[in-house]
Amino acid sequence: MDQQQTELDVLIDQAYELFLELAADNLDEATLNRFNQEFPERGGLGDCEPEADWEEEIQAEVKPEEWLEVRVGLLNAEQEFDYLFARMLISRDPESQECHILWQPE
Repeated sequence: MDQQQTELDVLIDQAYELFLELAADNLDEATLNRFNQEFPERGGLGDCEPEADWEEEIQAEVKPEEWLEVRVGLLNAEQEFDYLFARMLISRDPESQECHILWQPE
């Protein structure tokens, strides 16, 4: 595995750990139950370049070389997200702990 993939995996793991840590405080009981029931079989973590709406959300420029978007959700049969619990924007800087979360985004 190359270094870039390893760094990506570390960021995704960090984002997921943060999601688990904060989910109970930010998702309602029904959504938490859905996560607990369905994520083991249909759950997925995905990464992509940050969507344009992050700049408005955090009031700053979001450069793909500095940020990674991680999605936590449920996958359909085609392995595409059909439900999102959260979209997360995490800094690629290993010294930074900066992360922003949109809970249950539309």
